[in-house]
Amino acid sequence: MKTTKIYFSDLYVSQDVFQQSRLVFPFFSSHLEARAAFQSVVNEQGWRLTNQHGTVYLSCVHEGPLLTIQNLLQVPSDAFTWETLVSMTESFARSRFVDQIVWEMTRNPIMDQWFVGRGYGRVTQGYHKQLDYHTAFVLGGGGAHGAYQIGVWQALKKHGIIFEWVAGTSVGALNGALVLMDDIEAAEQLWTNISSEQVLQYPKAAAKKETLLDMMEQLRSLVKTALKDNGASTKPLAQLLAATFDAEKFNASKSQLLLCTTRLPDFKEVVYQFDSSKIDYSLQWLLASASFYPAMQAQLIDGIYYIDGGYRNNLPIDVAIERGATEVIAVDVQGPGINKKVQVSESIAQIQIASPWTLGSFLIFDAKRSLENMTLGYLETMKYFGKFSGYWYTFDEEVFNDSWKPFVHLLRQDAPRLYAFMKKKEFWKKVRKLYQQEVPLEICGRVFFECIGRLLHLTPTVIYTKESFLQAIREKIMTEPTKETEVWSVSEWLYYYREQFFLLSEQKRFLFFYRTQQIETPAFQQIRARYPELAVLSAYLAYFLKGEEHNG
Repeated sequence: MKTTKIYFSDLYVSQDVFQQSRLVFPFFSSHLEARAAFQSVVNEQGWRLTNQHGTVYLSCVHEGPLLTIQNLLQVPSDAFTWETLVSMTESFARSRFVDQIVWEMTRNPIMDQWFVGRGYGRVTQGYHKQLDYHTAFVLGGGGAHGAYQIGVWQALKKHGIIFEWVAGTSVGALNGALVLMDDIEAAEQLWTNISSEQVLQYPKAAAKKETLLDMMEQLRSLVKTALKDNGASTKPLAQLLAATFDAEKFNASKSQLLLCTTRLPDFKEVVYQFDSSKIDYSLQWLLASASFYPAMQAQLIDGIYYIDGGYRNNLPIDVAIERGATEVIAVDVQGPGINKKVQVSESIAQIQIASPWTLGSFLIFDAKRSLENMTLGYLETMKYFGKFSGYWYTFDEEVFNDSWKPFVHLLRQDAPRLYAFMKKKEFWKKVRKLYQQEVPLEICGRVFFECIGRLLHLTPTVIYTKESFLQAIREKIMTEPTKETEVWSVSEWLYYYREQFFLLSEQKRFLFFYRTQQIETPAFQQIRARYPELAVLSAYLAYFLKGEEHNG
């Protein structure tokens, strides 16, 4: 099931579908009244739930441990039943980890019998239920990207979420062992001090990696070693884990750790349950799950070779569900393995956490990059729980949206050509491509600034206020770009070179438009027409900075 926060503009775009929606439970006296009520509160409390059966519109209020359902509209489908709709709604509630759910609606004998039969109690405002949780934390493979998962775990601990199961593959299995120990300090210590030579044994593991050539040389050294020795030795990693793991903490854990490996030569998936009474033996299975063959040596266990579980199941959601999980928090860190297609019942709450940012090279370990990825994991999980706002960036509150309507009004008066761009579908298609998400009009103010931040390469590992974000933009515009010393992937290096040294990069075009806004010759108008999204972004920034200077 997919859950999406929606706004009035979303209903306008899909009005043909929304107008077909029907009231199922007695929240209101008619379909028309229910639709009108939903439209009136959609910006604050509207959600769209979709699964293989169709679409449901849900209006709810989340206050502390309580989720109150105030409206539910179903797009007609023979596959929907009361059972399905309530199951979807409870799944949504459990994805928010609330303690209780209340259906705020008119009671009647039929509703009483039906809801009481499903574990609800009757209350004055409708029906009430205490929710039970059987949560699994699922950690995907991704090598050096794994620090992101520790940041996610930090945020989940802050929300008091407890796991019955931890299921992991490759680095996800290694992090799963840290979660099993319930020692966040040990996990932070490991990842913020990690380096390639602590994980793999090859000649250039400790070499500097400040440029693309440095990184390519290190990868070349790894490949040569892998070809020569049938995989680089994981002895350094085994020593690191042995020094980190604590048998007493494993024994004290009430969670189960399930890790995925791939058996050779038949490439069959094998799931092993971590046994805290056999630490050395379980360590072999952890190393097997993380042995990205042929870059790393296969692990011999009981006379059979095993390699990275990512070859068969890089994000083992199905493993957790088979054990009885009713909620699955899955963290995908962009590993190279195979993610199984799993058909999940609407009764199971799925929380998918993955960064929109690239997380660097998955083969080269670096403490500084790990700290950044850990920070991203924490911030992006906190955003999921509504503690911060933003998609690419993190803001302490919803910002910039109040300025959107005044900007559009001014554009209509003072820059009709730019305003005309915004009325075309092609313009919004380009904006969605730049933002890589849907763009509801109600949050355009913030979306446009996030796009500007990406074009100017603002760091995403900071909690911004409106003022600090604008200051960061000013500094980027006024200073020449410099390459900070950090470990990047090949794709990140190529993007950097293209943006900084290619005359027609998106960043160069944006800055060109920003600095030439007052020029209205036909040639400049034609250039803006080719890149309308960048032209409007530059106008929006100029409008905002001018307003800030005036207010200052």
